[in-house]
Amino acid sequence: MAFLFQKKNGLTIIEVLLVIGLLTILIGLVPLSLDFYRSQQLNIYTQGAIQTLRRAQLKAMSIEDDSSFGVYLTNDNYILFKGDSYLNRDKEFDEVFDLSQIITVKGFQEIVFSKFEGIPESPAYCGGECVSCKDFTDKRSCKKQDGCSWQKQQSLCIGTCTSCDGFSDQTSCEDQSGCSWYPPSQGGSIVLSSNSDSRTININEIGRINLEL
Repeated sequence: MAFLFQKKNGLTIIEVLLVIGLLTILIGLVPLSLDFYRSQQLNIYTQGAIQTLRRAQLKAMSIEDDSSFGVYLTNDNYILFKGDSYLNRDKEFDEVFDLSQIITVKGFQEIVFSKFEGIPESPAYCGGECVSCKDFTDKRSCKKQDGCSWQKQQSLCIGTCTSCDGFSDQTSCEDQSGCSWYPPSQGGSIVLSSNSDSRTININEIGRINLEL
């Protein structure tokens, strides 16, 4: 009867089904974990941007160094700067805050708070995302896009398109495919997003900065 007590090798059907069930549950949890991570990152960076905007406003209202202060935003970072505009700022006082690679920014690119009143002003700017050189299939369109050149032998458009924020006048901006010219304005919004999730920061005409609920 010794054979009754021999240990069996391998897994039973029930054990295999249990393993498959556990793996299915774990795989299903991965997207949920990623969504939770993105949402948390979005909340953290949005709150950081709000605090930086409020700091810039307070610096301007307290007339620190007898100067206006503002915030300049890109998809890579946002910068608290001293001066009437980002282009004419005092670079020595820049405070740079990096953004996560999973986050993109739309809306206001630059906002400046006036001295004493702290009123928000967004100067005119060129925004958008330039069309990549490789997307042009004809010589004329390719050569019109700043930063691109036409390779005759292979009939290809090569190079790196000049980013929209590299243009300071309306004509040059609108000539660059993918770019749009935004006139000066008071008040508006900044949208931080990650995949289908987003957070909107509203700045009204008198300078109140709030997260849209």
